[in-house]
Amino acid sequence: MTEKGQNILKAFRFVQDFFKEVAQLFRNLDDLMAKDGWDSATGNLTTLDLSKDLLKPERWLPEASFRLYENEMFPQIRKGVVVAYIHREKIKEPILVMGKIEYKKHEKASPWDIWSLWFDERLKRVLNKDYFESEPENKDIYIEKDVIANVALHAINLVDVASEEDIKNKIFHKLGQLK
Repeated sequence: MTEKGQNILKAFRFVQDFFKEVAQLFRNLDDLMAKDGWDSATGNLTTLDLSKDLLKPERWLPEASFRLYENEMFPQIRKGVVVAYIHREKIKEPILVMGKIEYKKHEKASPWDIWSLWFDERLKRVLNKDYFESEPENKDIYIEKDVIANVALHAINLVDVASEEDIKNKIFHKLGQLK
């Protein structure tokens, strides 16, 4: 085996192990959210829009993974997280974006809404700061006009979440604090 071949194999194994860690983070968060009455709105789904197209190899691996939660007591509200692995030049390392969205039309909710609102090209967002917007004017093609009433967002570096205690304190509690 060549050195280049060994490095490629190591890289793929590293990515697989990294995805396993993110999956464990999601499972731990799912458990915490369920105890608080919030269940997954998308089952076990964590990503969408991957390509199988020969002409779109950059989409063969996910840019992000998500968890979106719903609570029958609050049908217009969705809470969720997005782990963004890459995004053009907007991030230097993987980040975890938390969001709480109040929908005018909850049937139009998408697991990518948090992603779309955080990475709105017209806005410069920074980590470790809360953002609240009423009727955001996101020009993203995925979010129709008059679908979202309010959104609250917060993001941190993914590497700052290193334990179950971090998941509870830095993600679960923050999701509960978002207004």
